[in-house]
Amino acid sequence: MKRWLLLTGCMLAASCSSAASNTSSGRVIEVFGPYRGVEADDFAASLTEFENDTGITVRYTGSADFVKDLRERVEGGLSAPDIAIVPQPGLVDEMLADDRLVAFDDASVAALTDNYPADLTGTAVKDAEIYSAPSRETIKSLVWYRPSVFEANGWTVPTTLDELTALVDRIQETGDADGPMAPWCFAMQSGSATGWTATDWVEDLVLRQAGVDVYDEWASGKRGFDDPAIRSALTTFNDLVIAPGRTAGGLRNILQTDVTLASAPLFGDQPGCAMYKQASFAESWFPDETVVGEDVDFFVLPGVTDSSLPPLVAGGDSLVQFSDDPDVHRLMTYLISPDGAREWAARGGYYSARTSVDLDTYYTPADRAFAELFRDGRDYRFDASDVMPPAIGSDLFWKEITSWISGATTLDQFVATMDAAYADAPTG
Repeated sequence: MKRWLLLTGCMLAASCSSAASNTSSGRVIEVFGPYRGVEADDFAASLTEFENDTGITVRYTGSADFVKDLRERVEGGLSAPDIAIVPQPGLVDEMLADDRLVAFDDASVAALTDNYPADLTGTAVKDAEIYSAPSRETIKSLVWYRPSVFEANGWTVPTTLDELTALVDRIQETGDADGPMAPWCFAMQSGSATGWTATDWVEDLVLRQAGVDVYDEWASGKRGFDDPAIRSALTTFNDLVIAPGRTAGGLRNILQTDVTLASAPLFGDQPGCAMYKQASFAESWFPDETVVGEDVDFFVLPGVTDSSLPPLVAGGDSLVQFSDDPDVHRLMTYLISPDGAREWAARGGYYSARTSVDLDTYYTPADRAFAELFRDGRDYRFDASDVMPPAIGSDLFWKEITSWISGATTLDQFVATMDAAYADAPTG
């Protein structure tokens, strides 16, 4: 059953360490990250074995404004953490370019190559040294639906984007057997991060329609937003999701409803929508006692053809190091190894691309299914807005796509603003 994210544990400017610490050495290692509440509790629990084995205390601090706070700590030079858990590769690249990070030692590099696919072992490399490792992953490319609703209406899970479009058209034209129903649940309101749900949609469409090479060029700034492939994805998103009648509650709901509440119409006695595209963590936003695989299920957003497995857009966290201390290297090696993942995986809400964690370790069938998606040979790419420089991908992109969807700007103005920003901040 679904686990609720309770508001407990490490919050902004508060620290915690796992309860079973052996502090005989007196050594304290500082870890800084975005986890709060139950996620912070679960991360702390995953450190118990390390603390008991080493006598070292690991003190974790979670921040609600992680990027801003980490920059202040690192650039100040006096209060940088020993290790940080960074959800944005673009920020890792910035810190690496500024020589802020410490390279992994041989033991951490060995743990990385032993436990991860080869294409994930060199995401931050400089002068042949490795500076980051993947940690927890999320899958952005999921479409949630209620099997009972699909069955009652004779709908089948689409296997191509054309089939998805046809299904969306059919739902909009006829609703379901009991009355009107919109094809989608979708909302964008997320405080200062408003817009990220829309950029996720566009990223998935770029990856499917244009392929991995175009996606990589766009994410790295080598291909602009005014490129035909990117415009095509934006237009498809508008036609498929934003156009009148496509989303429950219409444009007002899209712009004003909090993202954590977006799925509510999916679960009504008379559902207000048929599908809800959202990441794997959306399970924590569903009604209590919702059982994935029974009450609700998911499929991967289909590709252009059904001849291969559709690709994934993934989010996730990277481990980076600011201290060259031997004990910090030791903790980094532990966090990269299976030992650093098993406890959280067993508690739920955690999955990674590690090939060394047995699927049976994961807490629920849904967690196991998510983890298995990383192992079945399909292409996957990191969330493009997180790969872009933070000022562009995790700020301007969110703001400008919101302005475009609201009607405050045109598509031409949107793409021109984005490309001008990249011109002022070249990424090489």
